Amino acid sequence: MLANIFGAIAYIAMAFTVNDLAMASETSVLGRRRGALLAVLGTGALVQMLLGLAVHFNFTLALPALRMLAAFCLVAVPLSFWPVVSRLKRGQLRILNTRLLARAQRAEAAVAAARSWLALAERSGHVGHWQLTVPDYHLCWSDEMYRIHGLWREYYTPRLESTLAAFHPVDGKRIGVLLQEAAANQGEFEVAARLRRPDGEIRHVILRGAAALDAAGQVGELNGVLVDVTEPKRAEAQLALSGRRGLPLEDELTGLADRRQFDLSLGYEFKRAVRSRKPLGMVLLEIEHFSNYGAHYGALEADACLRAVAQAVQAVPRRTGDVVARYGATEIAVLLPLADSAGAQRVATQILEAVRALGLPNAGQEAGILTASCGAAAFVGMDDLYNPLELTRRAARALADAKELGGNHVCGYREVELLGVLATSA
Repeated sequence: MLANIFGAIAYIAMAFTVNDLAMASETSVLGRRRGALLAVLGTGALVQMLLGLAVHFNFTLALPALRMLAAFCLVAVPLSFWPVVSRLKRGQLRILNTRLLARAQRAEAAVAAARSWLALAERSGHVGHWQLTVPDYHLCWSDEMYRIHGLWREYYTPRLESTLAAFHPVDGKRIGVLLQEAAANQGEFEVAARLRRPDGEIRHVILRGAAALDAAGQVGELNGVLVDVTEPKRAEAQLALSGRRGLPLEDELTGLADRRQFDLSLGYEFKRAVRSRKPLGMVLLEIEHFSNYGAHYGALEADACLRAVAQAVQAVPRRTGDVVARYGATEIAVLLPLADSAGAQRVATQILEAVRALGLPNAGQEAGILTASCGAAAFVGMDDLYNPLELTRRAARALADAKELGGNHVCGYREVELLGVLATSA
């Protein structure tokens, strides 16, 4: 009797196991066999219980039939489990927890979204990334790498030798040496190069790379990016060409660069300052009471006065790359690459002294001579200023402060702002 009860419990436990197995797995794991297995196990449990009762109450007539059914169930159980076990051996049975499966699916979706954002960012910035394994030198490209090279992923497999051959011969040799040095010394590199595409077009690129270590502490791969800077290069060449031609971007009255030339130069120099992490200064000068000057001396004398001031500003010693432009009707702007705030104020002071030295009469002022005010500002880093228009705004703000002091002054944006903050806090 006790053995039959334990047998029935065993059958019931196996039935629950089969049911849990089906619930925790994919719907196709057990399939139709789930019902058959539960039926066999349930029948076996019932037969064991009936057999135990028949023995206990001495139902001798039912014992042979019940024993035969019990034996049949014992044979049917392994026969029913055998297909499932064989599928498990073949690796076709995949029992996965539904929560883990859902989590894996969410993770895959997040990875796919991140890859999509990365591809969009690479296309927008014309930046491709590459990976070179060491020591077999297997090369892997992103989609933007193919676009920069003018190739298609479906028809081209990147190889180190052919990739180096696509660069200008001098650049290709230099890149090869840099790759070897980075792999040997666990270092990084950056190099500007010229890339020839299959259609014959030359692209200007910047190649950056760095060594990555494996678990053993050895260089396992080189990772890097390729930046296409062709369009900025073309804009730079066009700007230089326009500067050589002179007249199209020149103010007719003063002979200085006009406002359009200044805006182009500001955009170019600001980008270059960001890339090189060098400062960029600006001085904005305004002739004071110039409307009264024109009304008193006439238009011809006013034009001559403007030309004299422009020549005086242009004659101030400065670097080769500085740009002097007519910014407004009575304003002159000076762009000063590599000049910080102190350097911009020094140049502004020299400019103001040069205007005073002209000694041009101006009956509309108390001093009796023509004077001007100057505002100076500078870009010194992306954490402080990230827009070229902000540089002009700061120079204009400093100029306004100089005029508020009574004119004939030089003010720097930073120093004036700090004094204002201290005065407010006091």
